[in-house]
Order: sequence, then structure tokens, then C-alpha cells
Amino acid sequence: MSDKQEQVIIIKNDTNFGLWGVIIGFVGIFVFSIVLSPLAFILGFVGIIKGKIISGIFAILFAILGLLTSPIFMGILGLGALMAIPGLY
Repeated sequence: MSDKQEQVIIIKNDTNFGLWGVIIGFVGIFVFSIVLSPLAFILGFVGIIKGKIISGIFAILFAILGLLTSPIFMGILGLGALMAIPGLY
């Protein structure tokens, strides 16, 4: 007679939200920053909650940097008009 033992296989499927936030945040610095930067911020925040603290912090930093370098955001704030004032630069 054969002894059949029951085996339990646990597959850990852990999505690294912080890493995805870093990638999206880095891309968001250069293109579509008005859309990608908030997404990177959210993914970074979720990454910090899930325990990926370093990548989550970098995602949030890239999201802030992407938002600050966004021409659309600068236009909303009127920074283009501010730079047109002589003597400020």
C-alpha cells in the first residue's frame, strides 16, 4: 500500500505597488505628468502601506517631481507669467 500525503502549496503573489509607482513616477516626469504623477503618488502610498517603504517613498518623490515639472501644472499656477517679469530670473 502506498502512503499518500496531502501537500499544501502556498503561492505568494505579491504585487510591488511601490516599484510600479517608481516606474510610473519616473515616466511621469517626462510625459503625461498631469495623469501619471497622481497615479504614482497613489501607488507609492499603497506601497508604503504594504511594507515596501523605500520604493513607496521614491514613488512619491517622483510623483511630486513630475507634478512640479509639468507644463500644464505650471500653466494652472501661472508660473509662465511669473517668469515673464523682467529681473526675476
